[in-house]
This record gives sequence, C-alpha cells and structure tokens, in this order.
Amino acid sequence: MSELPRITDLTQAGFRELAETHGIRPFRGDQAYEWVMKKGVRRPDDMSNLPKPFRDVLRTNLDCEDPIVEWSDDSRTTTDKLYMRLPDGDGVEAVLICEGRRTTVCLSSQVGCPVGCTFCASGLLGLRRNLSAGEILDQFIELRKRTRALERRISNVVMMGMGEPLLNYDAVVHALQVLNDPKAGGIGARHITVSTIGLGKGVKRLAQEGKQYTLAFSLHAPDDETRSELIPFPGTLSIAELMDAAHEYLRDTGREVTFEYVLLEGVNASARHAKQLADLLKGVRCTVNLIPYNENPGLSFRRPTPGAIDRFEAILRSRRIKVAVRKRKGHKILAACGQLRLRARRATSAE
Repeated sequence: MSELPRITDLTQAGFRELAETHGIRPFRGDQAYEWVMKKGVRRPDDMSNLPKPFRDVLRTNLDCEDPIVEWSDDSRTTTDKLYMRLPDGDGVEAVLICEGRRTTVCLSSQVGCPVGCTFCASGLLGLRRNLSAGEILDQFIELRKRTRALERRISNVVMMGMGEPLLNYDAVVHALQVLNDPKAGGIGARHITVSTIGLGKGVKRLAQEGKQYTLAFSLHAPDDETRSELIPFPGTLSIAELMDAAHEYLRDTGREVTFEYVLLEGVNASARHAKQLADLLKGVRCTVNLIPYNENPGLSFRRPTPGAIDRFEAILRSRRIKVAVRKRKGHKILAACGQLRLRARRATSAE
C-alpha cells in the first residue's frame, strides 16, 4: 500500500507548486493537471509533452497507479456499476446510467456510511473512512473512460453513492471544483447534485461556495417520527428545518432543491403519506424525486406495487407538486448503494 498521495489528489495549484519546488517551470504543472483530470492519464510516462525530469518528479512523489476496478453491467437497463478496490483491501462503488441523451454518474464519498439508514446497504458495515478527493475523482475518471468507450459524454454527476457527502466536506468540495473545471471534468455546476440527509452547517457552507450545485435532501417521510426511524442519525435537521433550509438555499444560490423520497411498501408509500407530503411541500419551490425501493438482500423492506407507485405520484401531481419518478435500473447488478461492497466484504470474510 503506497503512502504517497494519489496523483488525482493534487489541485492545479498543487501541480504548479510541485513543479516550481523542483525547479521546473510552473506551466508544466498545468499540463500535468490536464493530463490527469481531463484526459484521465495517471502514469507520467504517458504524458508525452512533459520533460523527463518532471515525469520523474511525479513518479517519485505521487502514487500514479491506475486503480483496480471491476464492472457489473445490465445491458437491458444500460446501467453499469463500478467497484473500485482500495489499497487497504476495501472498496467503493460508483454507477453509470445511460438514458436517452443523458449520461449520469453516481459517485461515493466515503467507504461505508455512518448514517445507518435502515433501508440502505451502505451502512450495514458501518463507516470505514472518508475518501480523499483523489479517490472520488478516480471513480469519475474510470466512469468517463467507460462512457467514452460507449461514444457518450457524461452530462450529470450526483454525489449519491456510499456515504454522507457533507461529513467529508473538504474532499467532496475539492472534487466538485475539479469536476466543474472546464480544463478538467467540464461538468456545469447545475448538472452536479449533492445528496445529504440534511446537516445544517454543511448545507450553509455549500450555499456559500458560490456555485449553483443542485442540493438534494433525503426526506423519505412526511413526518419526523417515521423519518427518524428510517434515518437514525443525530444532528439531522428536522423536517421543519429542512423546509427552511430549502428556502434559504434558493435565496442564496437561485437553485431549487430536490427532495428524495424512497418508496417503501407498508412504511411511507400509502395515499395518506402522499397527501401528507403534498401538504408539507405546499409553497416550497422544489422537485420530489420518487425512488421506488431497490430491494437489498438481507433487509426486510419491499418495493411498492406499480399501482401504489402510480397512485402516490398522481396525488402529488394533482396538488401541483413537481415530481420525477426514478425508473428501476440495475437491480440485477446490485446497483443500489453499498450492495456490491457488502457482497465483496462478505465473500472476503468467508475465505
């Protein structure tokens, strides 16, 4: 396991500083940054326009190895899932979703998750550690390679994979800045979404970044009692506080928030719940992202019937609530958060 920082951890300023420190003109750092972040090239020997002394500096001071990745794919739903192995023996997941002209990648921010949402596989093994910015960007780089092989271009990035992004704030924002950089990821801020359970300080900090990122709150219930059972994490904003935060984020950034709502049979997916949700969101400029549950092996929650899903959506639309319903994708490749890692860890334990 290398103790050197990942080459993907460096900012553009970091590459320039590394060059200057070793007596190399700083514009060479700019070139290295574009090789890594725009072209996805990590190995210095493949950076053809860099002088050998700087390639040697990069190789000596940074971990420049490509990550070990495994792919699962579901050709029927055009969904690919990446499992990226980490030097410490664990791994993280990321997902590529192709739908029409839209190509979305879903990235992880932590190894595991401390939140412990009762319906999610990410938290079943707890939190191992935060990912570095470079490890977040490594996911994007590998997904972009896959996308280019399909002759597509990534249009959207969502921080909705394993982990709570605002609990790894500095690394996540560093990664977002690179993703948003035209010389690197080239993804517009409005096409980058950060999903959170609602951590007040982190939400305020994100609003102050000066970027029009889309903010998505994990809501999952129209009342605090049910929500606290589904998201048993201390320090999470109450539902009333989430509504206030939605208004504040719109005021500070000009961006409406999204409320994510996982539909769970017998828990939060009845007509009564839909009416309560519509009442709650009256007057709040937002979109509700309805997510019919992608069932996890070992968890007791179930996906509602198609009729129940349609009824829930219809009630919200009848009350003039903007709704998007996530189509079922990737269930055959364990595409829900944490499923591949859980399987891999259990397999390792069994050996």
